[in-house]
Amino acid sequence: MDATNSCSRKTTSRRTTFCLLIACGLFGGAAHATSISGAIFTTDETGTVVNGNNYLKNTDVYLNGGPNNAPGCNGGALADGDYYFQVTDPSGAVLLSSDGVAARAFRVQGGEISQNLGTHANGLTSPCGSLGIQLMPYANTPNAGGVYKTWITRISDFNAACSGTGLADCGLAGFVPGNTKTDNFRINCTTPPQTGALQAYKFYDTNANGLFDSGDIDLPDWKMTLRSTSQSVDSTHYTGAGGTTTWNLLQPDTDYTVTEGTPVEGNWINSTTIYTGHDGSPQNPAGPLTVVINGTTMVAFGNYCTFLPNGRTLGFWSNKNGQVLVGSADLAMLVSLNLANANGTPFNPANYASLRTWLLNGNAVNMAYMLSVQLSAMELNVYNGLVAGSDYYVPAHRTINQLMADANTSLGNYPLTPDGNTHRADQEQLKNWLDQLNNNAGVLSPTPCAYSFR
Repeated sequence: MDATNSCSRKTTSRRTTFCLLIACGLFGGAAHATSISGAIFTTDETGTVVNGNNYLKNTDVYLNGGPNNAPGCNGGALADGDYYFQVTDPSGAVLLSSDGVAARAFRVQGGEISQNLGTHANGLTSPCGSLGIQLMPYANTPNAGGVYKTWITRISDFNAACSGTGLADCGLAGFVPGNTKTDNFRINCTTPPQTGALQAYKFYDTNANGLFDSGDIDLPDWKMTLRSTSQSVDSTHYTGAGGTTTWNLLQPDTDYTVTEGTPVEGNWINSTTIYTGHDGSPQNPAGPLTVVINGTTMVAFGNYCTFLPNGRTLGFWSNKNGQVLVGSADLAMLVSLNLANANGTPFNPANYASLRTWLLNGNAVNMAYMLSVQLSAMELNVYNGLVAGSDYYVPAHRTINQLMADANTSLGNYPLTPDGNTHRADQEQLKNWLDQLNNNAGVLSPTPCAYSFR
């Protein structure tokens, strides 16, 4: 029977195949004799797998040998010479290789398989420099567990063994156990599972722009809950070290949702939710999400956290606590700004008393006046080291320094903005942001804050 892409045994999934290898510890590449030094092993076409020993189909299996413990590539060198290989059942009683032995010849030089002398397909060269040779063609094993054995023997030993039979190719009889080296492998033919997977990813949105950027940070141990009413799914995972968690073996359906946990700490903000067909706006839970057969549906949540900048209000700067901090240098700094009076004329405080009166009388009849008093309070906050001007205020999409500079520019250009003025609304927005910050609104933390979940 030709086993190019099929087998007659019960099948398992790729994930089950991996688990079988780990749990059962089936194969160790045991040799029948020590007359051939070094090691052989099976690999895939790339040559990067060492002693994989579990494969999905017959065509996946390649013979390799010699040093394999990259990057050192020392140890396990085969004795130089010319060899044959064969494939049998695990007992060695049934020859499964379906072509003549001459088609299965190869050469070892420098301890590694260096040349394919037969007709089998070549694989790629392994990281340690050994050439892989495909084991096909061979028939399916009669072993119920899907186990095969591959053998090598020197051509000289094979010929010597066959000489007593009168045959140039005496098959199994030419592979004398004392002159061989062997390795077992398994084929697990698999029907693709009729299930899908869903993966949730959690990251820290370092610039709070609602996008996933290269500088964003994976967030582990974040609570995620998957639900589907139609499939009766209600499963909570926590993200791993890379910020992801995956639900496998899900039945395909269209009503899955993922809910990211809300931290006990109240300073966390969801900045984006990303999945196919969604515009990226914050959404929690995310969905509906569609799980498809043999596919992995992806959803990502971006969050950032804030901290209090230590701002002080107009009331602080107009009472005795603020008065203690305001000196001549502070007044000179304020004079350098484009502060406006109620009538739009420049305000240049000569002393603290005039500053206090001006602050207490601030009103929005002229919006430039109200913007001026809020700007002066924030300038004093930064000048006195209470607030860092480099802190980023997400609602304004700029740093506090940039916000103050924009406010000062607007006041220089438009010192009188009563009702009906086209620039009044812009100044009101700048005033509101500064007012919020003076009242200690949270600013963006450059790194993740602490988080926990009930």
